[in-house]
Amino acid sequence: MLRLPLRGGALLIVAALVALGASGTDALAAGPPAGLPGPPPGVRTGLPLPPPPGQAPPPQTSLPAVSITGAPYGPGLVSGYSAISGTKLPVTIACQANGKAQLRAGSVSVKTTYRCSRGRSTIRFALTRSQAHGIATSSGLIGTLTLSQGAQTVHLSLSLGRSAPTPAFWTSAFGLGCTAGGAQSAQLVAPNFTSTQAPTTIDVRPWLAWYTSATGWQWLGARGADSSSWYRWTATPTGVAEWQQPAGINPWTWGPIGVAPGHGTYVIAVLEAVYWYSHPTTVWEYARSEPSSTTVTTYCAYP
Repeated sequence: MLRLPLRGGALLIVAALVALGASGTDALAAGPPAGLPGPPPGVRTGLPLPPPPGQAPPPQTSLPAVSITGAPYGPGLVSGYSAISGTKLPVTIACQANGKAQLRAGSVSVKTTYRCSRGRSTIRFALTRSQAHGIATSSGLIGTLTLSQGAQTVHLSLSLGRSAPTPAFWTSAFGLGCTAGGAQSAQLVAPNFTSTQAPTTIDVRPWLAWYTSATGWQWLGARGADSSSWYRWTATPTGVAEWQQPAGINPWTWGPIGVAPGHGTYVIAVLEAVYWYSHPTTVWEYARSEPSSTTVTTYCAYP
């Protein structure tokens, strides 16, 4: 269960990332991802309106089965974090063809082109000294990366700074069970969000980020590729009010999540959560996956 202390009437946006997968077979010979996927597409945008005073949210339907085939939706990030190098900002992607790239971060807006060779490209954005200094000294800066590959365009979120931060993790009574539906199938159970103050509305947007060495990180939301939906519940000191039943907890789930074999696929579930208070504060933490009932790990993988 997530315990989220909310002080001073703050709007808290939480992104809970839950890793999944598990084994060292030939399909995984390329190794694990070079980095975590970073923020989901459009993070901090498209927030729903605050709820009417005193109005409980309607029932929220769980998400049905979904399949991760291993086919890319377009170019993908190798890591969701990029560090400044002098006045250059390198961003490594998995690609299928040459393309164009644009990065927006704060007041910075830069464009360039990239060449794709053997499924990889390192985009090098040229910055002024003041732009590079601003990014290097910013804390928690998130940029919007637009990649155009022929007729295909993807919009990704990218964490920026001087050096990669040490990942922080939380655990929860719920999360992504790596083999909840079988050896190649998982199920996401949303964390039982709590508020240490009075009951308050919480809005949650779920994502799946998945990675192979050929595709980089790809995003799948409730509405399909690179698109998801908000779900609204009531957080209380003992968990989500709508889930509390006489026989226990009946949480929101997504699954089964089937993963096609033979690709060496890593999968991470991402939850953006918005508690409606007066001042926005963003918190990012990663929740370890649970490949079995007794073990918790940072990464697991599907062969």
